Amino acid sequence: MAEFSYKARKGLAQLSEGTIEAQDKDAALEKLIAQGLFPINITESSPSQARRGSKRQNKNKGRITSGVILSFTQQLATLTRARVDLLTSLRILAEQADNPRFKEVILGLYNTTKEGKSFSESLEKFPVYFPSLFISIIRTGEASGKLDLALEQINEFMVRQENLKNKVFVALAYPALLVLVGLASIFVLMNFVIPGLRPIFARLDKDLPLITKVILKASEMSNKSWWIFLLPSGVAAYYLFCYSKGRAALGRLIIYLKCNLPILKRLTKNQELANFSRALSMLLKGGVPALKSLNISIPSLSTPKLKAELTRACQEIAQGQGFSKSMDNHTSLPKFFVKMVAVGEESGRLSEVLEEISHSYTQSLEKDIAIITSLIEPVLILIMGLILGTIVLSILLPTFQITQMVH
Repeated sequence: MAEFSYKARKGLAQLSEGTIEAQDKDAALEKLIAQGLFPINITESSPSQARRGSKRQNKNKGRITSGVILSFTQQLATLTRARVDLLTSLRILAEQADNPRFKEVILGLYNTTKEGKSFSESLEKFPVYFPSLFISIIRTGEASGKLDLALEQINEFMVRQENLKNKVFVALAYPALLVLVGLASIFVLMNFVIPGLRPIFARLDKDLPLITKVILKASEMSNKSWWIFLLPSGVAAYYLFCYSKGRAALGRLIIYLKCNLPILKRLTKNQELANFSRALSMLLKGGVPALKSLNISIPSLSTPKLKAELTRACQEIAQGQGFSKSMDNHTSLPKFFVKMVAVGEESGRLSEVLEEISHSYTQSLEKDIAIITSLIEPVLILIMGLILGTIVLSILLPTFQITQMVH
């Protein structure tokens, strides 16, 4: 497989440049034409150029977030409602995509669908970005001839997920900023303000208050080895923000903390149940069989224990047992959840009941977040106030002593 540099026209005015991998020049030409480009010049890259081009290309590629997938789903739903055929819709979305990496994904969907595959089969080639939940709803939409309704269902589901995520982020943003500003203030005082006052306090020596001696000693240690404090914080932040996904050990640690810390445990449980019941409801509404819907919904959970319990329940359901009975026998799901599922089974309205369950747990989660953040803020202000107040007091006390000595 060789790499070729190319210049090509896209439409009448737009000029496109880049690299493409192919067996030979003719194969590269065919690939470019398949992408809707009109080649002007194609040359084979040397190995060193290819490496530099590859590094530059990878560096410039954007990260595909859930927001990017949501935007794609919304736009595709709009085009489908407007009776634009699928291939044309995908080509339009590929042309206007801002994220280079996701542009390649859309082109991959376009090319696979153009070869005669169904849209759901094309999505299966990108399981990292389109989970089985997404693909199953699309498949049922294709089977019923209502792809637009399937996309609207997915869009509504993802919008709710994003809204919940944003609420959590907004709720935690102010406390996080408060901690950051407080720690920065402490760092500045200990490493820049207090060292400048040390010569002034030197003449008092033994007469210094105990609190001042402690702070001066802490400042001296911080001055000599400040990097010891910053390095672990930097490494922790790097791993949490850059590598929290895809690192198994860190992922297991985060899940363990979420499932065992008293405050986070309740929040995690409510969020899991809200997401699970909403996903299951959406699949049932889309016409996916009940057992298959449950199997598809289980991977959306992040708690290993609940996943294992529901997997065992699935095995019993496959043998003819009812949903609610199997969940009651094999899971630690709340009694409220199981009873509501039983009501939905008996009335034949399981999807609607699951939607109500999801709404109930979402409301409970939002209420808990509001209460916790309202408590966190004053506690953090109090803690930071005590620390900063202690440092300031350690400076003021010897200053008063020096003033009295002068008088």
